[in-house]
Amino acid sequence: MSAVTAALSVIVTVVYFFQPWRSCDYKDTSAGCAVLPADANVMLIAILVALAAAPVLVISLLAKEKAHSR
Repeated sequence: MSAVTAALSVIVTVVYFFQPWRSCDYKDTSAGCAVLPADANVMLIAILVALAAAPVLVISLLAKEKAHSR
């Protein structure tokens, strides 16, 4: 479950970083447009979830490996 959570939050972070749905007059690419506060909040939450899920994933993999070695 932590692997899925980490993967999804990384995907959300990347998508919100590049903002493919956004267009602005002063840049020719959507990634150059300023991020809206609500979008920044979503991206921040996704980053925090990814950072929280990664250690849980590592710990669960180590515990699984340790259980199989017995």
